[in-house]
Amino acid sequence: MPPVTAPLEGLLAGLRLGVGTGDPEADLEALSQVEDWNAVAALSRRHRVASLLLRGMQTRTAELASNAGIELLKRIREPTVRQGMAQIAALRRVTELLAVAGIPCLVIKGLPLAQSLYGHPLVRSARDIDLLVSPPAFLAAERVLLQNGWRRVEPSFRETPARNRWYGRFRHEHLLVGKGGLLELHRRLSNNPSHFDVPFESLLAASREVEIGGFSLRTLGQEDELVYLMCHGASHYWHRLMWLCDVAVILAAMPQERLQRVSARCRQAGLSSILASTLLLCETALHVRLAGRATPLPAGGKRAVWIARLSERNWGKEEDALRSSRGLDWAGQKVLRLVAKPGWRAVLHEFASWFVVPRDWMKLDLPDRLFYLYFPLRPLLWANGRISGRRLSDTSAVAANGATAASAGLRFGKSAQAVRAFVRAPVAAKAMALEAALFLLSARLLVAHVPMRHWRRWLTTAEEPAPAGSRIACSAGDAEGPVPTGEPLARPQRLPRRVARIVRRVAGHVPFPAVCLPQAMALQWMLRRRGVSSRLVFGARRKAEDRELNFHAWLTVGGECVIGGGEVETYAALPPFDGNGRRLDLDEPAR
Repeated sequence: MPPVTAPLEGLLAGLRLGVGTGDPEADLEALSQVEDWNAVAALSRRHRVASLLLRGMQTRTAELASNAGIELLKRIREPTVRQGMAQIAALRRVTELLAVAGIPCLVIKGLPLAQSLYGHPLVRSARDIDLLVSPPAFLAAERVLLQNGWRRVEPSFRETPARNRWYGRFRHEHLLVGKGGLLELHRRLSNNPSHFDVPFESLLAASREVEIGGFSLRTLGQEDELVYLMCHGASHYWHRLMWLCDVAVILAAMPQERLQRVSARCRQAGLSSILASTLLLCETALHVRLAGRATPLPAGGKRAVWIARLSERNWGKEEDALRSSRGLDWAGQKVLRLVAKPGWRAVLHEFASWFVVPRDWMKLDLPDRLFYLYFPLRPLLWANGRISGRRLSDTSAVAANGATAASAGLRFGKSAQAVRAFVRAPVAAKAMALEAALFLLSARLLVAHVPMRHWRRWLTTAEEPAPAGSRIACSAGDAEGPVPTGEPLARPQRLPRRVARIVRRVAGHVPFPAVCLPQAMALQWMLRRRGVSSRLVFGARRKAEDRELNFHAWLTVGGECVIGGGEVETYAALPPFDGNGRRLDLDEPAR
């Protein structure tokens, strides 16, 4: 019996049929073995490729053993089609208004890209309309749109000369909303001009016409479009497969000599790692074959492989899982943008962008002569935003579930109480709490972004003898209770419990998910610094109604659990790491 196809593999197989790459017979066989079409449909909604996946499946409907996913995909596609029809009408009005005003513009991505690549403007999902105008005409173009019914929603701060100057230096678009939905008016192609900085006049001279719904509009030339799509996808570490499908179609149809020109252009602009990582992703995920390649394309080395692996790790996650790690995704994007293109200008611009946040200008309204104070105040404003954001998210969740608003206030009250407790705590306790937060962040980043084979040697998983007279115990709950009464415990035996209590409390208030494995790793590192030996244990169990294994991690000292207790007895402990390079696939154990 053929193996069951995982949801992500089924999605990739359907996309290969939709874009015309790969082996049709192998992809059809993979699709016929998909059982969980609900998961495939959820991934297609997240990656915005439901229409493209449906296109690939409908061309091979007769050969598919099961068409259970087609109806799901049709329901997902319906709002995309309605939105696309409204965007076509809005795009026609906008381009005509700018043409009457004598302002040339280019439509990037969106409808013209779908028309030129797939032969129909509604095959590709478009969240908004992207217009590019020359920087000198940017304000005039926005004024024309505002006078004809569009409303600006971003930036929304009180405008001053200093704010407008800094915003234009680090942000490349204004966001407007109107009858056709969202519209992004771009003054350049990227927030960081060092990544892909091409004068508008050069882009306009190399542009091409695309006809949609009986009217023509201008979009980027094919070479400019390919480089832009690669830079855009890599800057978001290919968060959506829709962007990779666009690049794959262009690469598969691009003549060899034009591809060589793109390669030379990327090499000259310092984008070799972005090109190499894009080719690697297209070949591994969508099976694009660049036949007839006469000369080798630039190699990105380890940097390109790292970009590709960082991109692939989030593809199989659904929206809920992505929201839980949004802070880490933001950090991943920042790190990737720093290493994607070498050069001190690009790196300096990325570092500076961390401190130029227009939301801060609304929270703290400083005059222009004190504008420089926003930079040192950025960490404090960020912390205030995290607390406010948690309060708002709690309130929204309670409202969505039909609960009372008092629960949300209680959650925020607990956070405020934790802050007050930290302020009143002794200096030694504060230092230990900060140490726990640092180790929790380090452990979470390792678990989320680095394969386990690279850092498992930092963990102690071997059996350790229980010390004589050990009284450390783990209750059936979460081991949060007081130390058992009776004979007083020696300090070395009380220390693990006290440190574990601090790690658990800090894990409940950090702005990222710190589940069992990061807590156990952080506690082991902290105990190791204090000369206390411990053992990190991985466990697995299988529920009767689940097909997949559930993993858990806990820490023991002297043979007794100090963190991660509760349902330990329901898990089967896995053997420790051996010296032969054996890898346990536990990158994200979860209770």
